[in-house]
Amino acid sequence: MRRTSCVTFVSALLWVVWGIGASAHAQCTLPYQLTNADLSDAMKLTANFNALAKCISARNNPTNSIQINGGGGTLAGISPLTNGQLVIGSSGNPPQPQGLAAGDGIQITNGAGSIAIAATSAVGGTGLYRQMMSDTPTASITGLTSWLNQGSAAVSDSTVGVCIDAPTSGTSTNLTGRFKASPSTPYTVTALVAATRYSNTLNGVGIGWYDGSAKLHLLSYQINNGAPYLAVNKWTNVTTFSATDVTSAMNAFAQPIWLQVSDDGTNAAFRFSQDGLNFVQLFSVAKSSGFLGAIGYSNVIFFADPRGSRTLATILSWTQT
Repeated sequence: MRRTSCVTFVSALLWVVWGIGASAHAQCTLPYQLTNADLSDAMKLTANFNALAKCISARNNPTNSIQINGGGGTLAGISPLTNGQLVIGSSGNPPQPQGLAAGDGIQITNGAGSIAIAATSAVGGTGLYRQMMSDTPTASITGLTSWLNQGSAAVSDSTVGVCIDAPTSGTSTNLTGRFKASPSTPYTVTALVAATRYSNTLNGVGIGWYDGSAKLHLLSYQINNGAPYLAVNKWTNVTTFSATDVTSAMNAFAQPIWLQVSDDGTNAAFRFSQDGLNFVQLFSVAKSSGFLGAIGYSNVIFFADPRGSRTLATILSWTQT
């Protein structure tokens, strides 16, 4: 009597479940078709119940999906995961299928059922200067996308940074550069600069400001008779040198060298460093009395003065704060 009651209960439960879900799961096929006149059979009822459960699960969630409690007595699913995806919690929401994101100096390789994480040296540097080095600069990252006096010069992005290739101008002054609109004040631009050249004659590379019309106020890493030095120079235009605000001693400054310009809204300043952290100020001027005037410090420029030899001017690191 107890077995008959249990079977009858299971049968009734199955029909209730089937009745509730029949409209939503009309395509589920049961191995045994039972009618009201049939005697209860535990084997058939169990087979039908298992078939119905599998059918509902399959219809709710595709193959290889993950089933979760959807709340309210319902089941829900997380879509099948792709290579490298994990199920990640989301407070107050269903878990999400997401991949791992690589930070600076990290490389993630996803495979079928595997995730490999490795350190790299391509981004941000891993050596002595890693805390000062930026991501590898490009023209778009630096924002230096406009030419000043391009002539036959070219620019390229490489694995070490952004490079201006300027053919020699002989002994004549003939600046060429890439510039962008100055950011909102206050700001500081710091560049790690290298120069590839064989000139003895006032050849220079560096950063500074361009007024958008003709005049320039520049921090230049220069060569004179084989000796490197630093100078803050004023140019009336790209072919006319005007004057020097300050010239350093010929201290054999090593390459590459950190150059920095800043504008606090009132003053324009020029600095340099050999370690990228500690800077010495070469010159500062109130913009209102500066060479470019109060509103003339309107564009930041990276330049080359290829007097005496073809010059490759390269930005190895670029930060703007």
